[in-house]
Amino acid sequence: MQTTPHVLSPHHIRRTLPALLTAALLACLLSLTGGSPARAAVGDGSVSDPNIAYVGRWDTGSGTAAVPGWTGAYLQTSFTGTTVKVKARDAVNLYVSIDGGPEVFHAGVRGTVNLTPRPLSSGTHTLRISYRSGDTVFQGLVLDSGARTVAPAMPSGLVEFVGDSITAGALTDRLALDSYAWKAGERLGMRHTQIARSGYCLVAQSGCTGLSGQFFRNASAGGTNWDFSRYRADAVVINLGTNDIGHGVTGAAFQSSYTRLLADVRAVYPGAHLFAVQTLKKRYVNETKAAVTARAASGDAKVHFVDTTGWLADGTDYEDGNGHPNEAGHTKFANRLAPVISARLGVTATARAAASAEAAAPGQPGDPNIKLVGRWDTQSSSTAYTPYWAGAYYRAGFTGRTVKLKQRNTIDLWARIDNGPVTFFNDVKGTVNLTPAPLAAGNHTLQVNYQVVAGSYRGDAVFQGLVLDSGATTFAPPAPTKLVEFVGDSITVGTTTSQNARTAYGWLIGERLGVEHTQIAQGGACLVAAADGCVGLEQQFGRLNPNAATPDWNFSRYRANAVVINLGTNDVGHGVSSPQFQTAYSSLLRKVRAAYPQAWIFALETFRGRYVPQTEAAVKAAVAGGDSRVSFVDTTGWLGSGDLSDSVHPNDQGHRVIADRLAPIISARI
Repeated sequence: MQTTPHVLSPHHIRRTLPALLTAALLACLLSLTGGSPARAAVGDGSVSDPNIAYVGRWDTGSGTAAVPGWTGAYLQTSFTGTTVKVKARDAVNLYVSIDGGPEVFHAGVRGTVNLTPRPLSSGTHTLRISYRSGDTVFQGLVLDSGARTVAPAMPSGLVEFVGDSITAGALTDRLALDSYAWKAGERLGMRHTQIARSGYCLVAQSGCTGLSGQFFRNASAGGTNWDFSRYRADAVVINLGTNDIGHGVTGAAFQSSYTRLLADVRAVYPGAHLFAVQTLKKRYVNETKAAVTARAASGDAKVHFVDTTGWLADGTDYEDGNGHPNEAGHTKFANRLAPVISARLGVTATARAAASAEAAAPGQPGDPNIKLVGRWDTQSSSTAYTPYWAGAYYRAGFTGRTVKLKQRNTIDLWARIDNGPVTFFNDVKGTVNLTPAPLAAGNHTLQVNYQVVAGSYRGDAVFQGLVLDSGATTFAPPAPTKLVEFVGDSITVGTTTSQNARTAYGWLIGERLGVEHTQIAQGGACLVAAADGCVGLEQQFGRLNPNAATPDWNFSRYRANAVVINLGTNDVGHGVSSPQFQTAYSSLLRKVRAAYPQAWIFALETFRGRYVPQTEAAVKAAVAGGDSRVSFVDTTGWLGSGDLSDSVHPNDQGHRVIADRLAPIISARI
């Protein structure tokens, strides 16, 4: 059954009309002055085109040039048409693979470089470019008239390799592309990065850069601190120690530095498996093992020593006796290492490749152009994705004039097309037409979220895919780069407001700040799990499902730049003592910090003023313990009686008041 959609009220339109007029006036002024917003058009092949995926540590800040900071970085996209060219600022050596074919070497090219001297057949093609040497600056693609880029099907997993000249592929014909790191990443069907450079040590010494520090930089020389929210590694392979011995590094210094590096890598990649590889020359083996043992003893169960004894044969597998592997040696290394990594990640290379292929189906679950925001279960079924916390949503770009949504059973949902008014679909199922009035031909955007009541989804909140026009496809819509996570109870859910999660302060703030937003919240939730059944978010924060002990949430799926905690309103009714509350709050702060090492954490005073001293004390304890990115937010006087729908829950106006007060506080920190 499908009912007639309900568009937002004239009251909403009256409130938004001034903003629309202002935007229109600004657009007119820009056209008169020759100005334009600093945003690339989706699909235009420019450096800022969101359909171009950059793998590795790239500096894309200028918007007109993308520069890789470490070896082995590459970019990937798909494109329509029959030809493609790349713009090179100055002479450069690069490798290009089209449609998964062999890497073609372009030596000393500059200007507009034709990558398809023999035109391709009409259709959609894939492109991967990696730079070898020279002026390694990507300035964009040139496509056929009327052609465009398409978001590529990218593997979800990423493995990062950390090392020296061996990891960089020194002395091989193709350098990074011939290294065991590149080969292992390809075999695993994962994205891969090489944080490596010839001559580098673990421990910084005169004449030898130490990766114990340089690992955290955006480039192999100098550089600035890398923003680890740009990507998350599922595995990190460390192969260091070959060069340290020649620079006088003692065993004790090496072991101490290795232990610290493992701890520091864990801080930036909380969920990754870390592999400490025995160097091929068997240097500092005992110290490497001891560092792994020390981390395991501290509670890190995802750090592993890799014994490489017997993997390569001196002479046969080396370019220079027993120093640098040749191409065959790197292949052997990769063939031995890839299964070790795969076994720990619990997925085979074949399965990853199959998942990547499945992801290419436009509009279907797994389509990389559909951005899922929040905690979605994408593992239990390959054909149906389920959100478990309030406020989850998805966004996609699509071509054509109509779009329909496949729904398994009855559900209430909200849909928004082209940033227009939000439309409510009540008790719909089957193939739900989201565009009863066809759109103009062209590119469009879609946002959908399912209706929640007290944090539980009303109906069958299961995404089974989109139905597009014949010949239409999806594309990646422009996406915010930051995310704010809101943790709480029914107030954070938006209970008693007109649109629940959509009219809650968390959603309002996210939209106002132009960031992605999640609501890890459930009606009736406590901080402390109570014997009488109150769900405790100190425990459940780390779960996929608020009402299940397993599975744990995979925090590599997204990174929060800020986390707002609003808990304590319900605990008092479940007999939670003040000491219990303070202890649990401190524990939650530690868990949030472990999940999001760089996020700013805001601990809100509950609007009813409950457990205020304990909340403040937990924040002070965290700061005293060295966490400088956590704040207590005093909400005294924020809400009046006219801002509440009952004695506890803010109404629509109350949530807007909270958003007005809280958004600037968050914005100032992120």
